[in-house]
Amino acid sequence: MIEMFNSIITWFEQFLISCHLGWMWPGFAEAGKFIGEHLLSGMIPAFFIAGAIAIFIDKDRITKYMGAKANPFISYPVAALSGGILTVCSCGVIPIFTSIMQQGAGVGPAFTFLMSAPAVNLIALSYTGTLLGQNFLIGRTLAVFFSAIGIGIAMRYCFPDQIYEPIKSKYVIVEEEKNYTDFQLIVFFVLLILIMLTTTGILDKFTVYLTTFIGITSSFYSRITFVVIEIILTAIWAWKIFDKYEIKLWIKKSYQLFIMIFPKVLAGIFVCGIIAKLFSLNDFLKFFETNSLSANIFSSILGALMYFGTIVGVTIVMTLHNFGMHAGPSLTLLLAGPAVSLPSIIALVPIVGKKKAFSFLGFVMLFSAFCGFIFGLCCNTN
Repeated sequence: MIEMFNSIITWFEQFLISCHLGWMWPGFAEAGKFIGEHLLSGMIPAFFIAGAIAIFIDKDRITKYMGAKANPFISYPVAALSGGILTVCSCGVIPIFTSIMQQGAGVGPAFTFLMSAPAVNLIALSYTGTLLGQNFLIGRTLAVFFSAIGIGIAMRYCFPDQIYEPIKSKYVIVEEEKNYTDFQLIVFFVLLILIMLTTTGILDKFTVYLTTFIGITSSFYSRITFVVIEIILTAIWAWKIFDKYEIKLWIKKSYQLFIMIFPKVLAGIFVCGIIAKLFSLNDFLKFFETNSLSANIFSSILGALMYFGTIVGVTIVMTLHNFGMHAGPSLTLLLAGPAVSLPSIIALVPIVGKKKAFSFLGFVMLFSAFCGFIFGLCCNTN
């Protein structure tokens, strides 16, 4: 089966070359890699979490902590920290961001969440400390927290009267009084997040250790075993606490978000693959050997245009740092890369509009470059 699949891929590549369309192959290859590595493991669970937020979480729960009229000393820190438990990339966070916006979150806290969730989480922080050291761990944590809040405040200042309104005619939102408790809802979302963490392979060591007792030592089969168990538990719990029509609305909402967002993400990945082939980052390493403002700005631009996985990005930055990239531009790339990408901006435009999408892109590059520059100065003085 694998040999036949590889033969089809080889034939398709040769077909494009024969049609003088070989330049498109890196785009198809990157899109195929994204589907293979992130569709089931990250994107699909993210859409189900997003659908659950839209259907099962009351608008009052969102607006209480992240609404436009909420206390900013509460709403912005909550938005900056709430993404820490999620393992999502700049594209995977978009459906969750969309649901939060549709449920009444303010522009500022919502964009704070959009920047912070893919840029930092508990797993990414642990990985950063392991590969890049304590300085990068502390620097990344503080930089993401304060820059995400700064970006949110800047977005709120630029768009003070443009609070997002749900599209009632097209997207289904449940507004009736809920029959389930906060505890039941927390357990449900913990199960959904657990599925996401398992599918991404974060818990492989733990799952393999447990399945070894039943003779399963492969990380792949161990992961599949636990995902099946978690899905069954989630289904049982959902069936127990939710009404049938709510479950149907949850599935429908998740599907609507998938149809609205994923094709645009895939198109962006395709374009990103072509650009990455034409402009290799290694060719420009000499521009990142110092902690100049231009080096940090250039690093933020490259990071913002390329697609970086939340955790894979740490490995990329470690490699570039070991080959001579200064600590300042390295942190800039570590901030801008996972937080935003060309595919995520393409997917974001139809959701919030061109002005907000490209303003967000600009603020991410600006704040990332500034934080990287400050971090580089601190590293030089220590």
